[in-house]
Amino acid sequence: MEYFKLSNGFLVPKIGMGTNTFGKKDNDFHGEITGDTKELLSSYQNGYRLIDTAIMYRNEAVIGKSIKESKIGRESIIVTSKISARSPFIDSEETIRNYLDQSIEHIGEYVDIYLIHHPSADMETNLNLWRVLESYYDKGLFKVIGVSNFDEEQLKYLMDHARIKPMMNQIESNPNRFNHELIKYSLMHHCLPVAWGPLDPVPNKDVLTNIGSKYHKTWAQVLLRYQIQRGVAVIPKSHNAIRQKENIDIFDFNLTDEDIRKIEG
Repeated sequence: MEYFKLSNGFLVPKIGMGTNTFGKKDNDFHGEITGDTKELLSSYQNGYRLIDTAIMYRNEAVIGKSIKESKIGRESIIVTSKISARSPFIDSEETIRNYLDQSIEHIGEYVDIYLIHHPSADMETNLNLWRVLESYYDKGLFKVIGVSNFDEEQLKYLMDHARIKPMMNQIESNPNRFNHELIKYSLMHHCLPVAWGPLDPVPNKDVLTNIGSKYHKTWAQVLLRYQIQRGVAVIPKSHNAIRQKENIDIFDFNLTDEDIRKIEG
């Protein structure tokens, strides 16, 4: 595994596993929680050490259960969770703290990375929630704090007013919406961009497949390699153990400048 170093020195795997449908009936986001950990356990076996969840996914306890079942050790699994800057999560500071404490209890001991999942339209609301995250970071209950789905204006406001600068910005980035400018801005301010949904939607699979044929790689491996090569971490999701293994096998080749022009074109 290769890692990105965050502004506070924390090392984050360049690729992680999205889990918004894990541990649920029929792999449905809105499905009943089953507690099934088989896809998580196979992801650990395939080398994943960054696992992405959120309060809204309702499966933080499933993540915690999988870590115990894996026997790998809590310190070896980096877990990201998130809280939205929206009701009912932020109705009061006590409410916020109750949700954060529940995340810690479900995942186990602490949460490695904690993000504001969705910003409020009100900048001060985002800042007030951020200040609570800062207090948990101060206590070592969160190792990293950051944001998700923030645009440049919202990120800048936190950068300008926060005591602790956001260390990560998790955003949509795929061929349908690469988000070049926001990624550039995040990198400029030492805030690691992380791509959610990096493999969907993909309108240019034929271009990616042609590039991959040179390296004996799939279109998905090419696309994930493109992101990490430009300084973006990725969190693809797969319930299939074979796909999980393929997606993480992206550290033995490099795309050329011409490859990148074709991908971005």
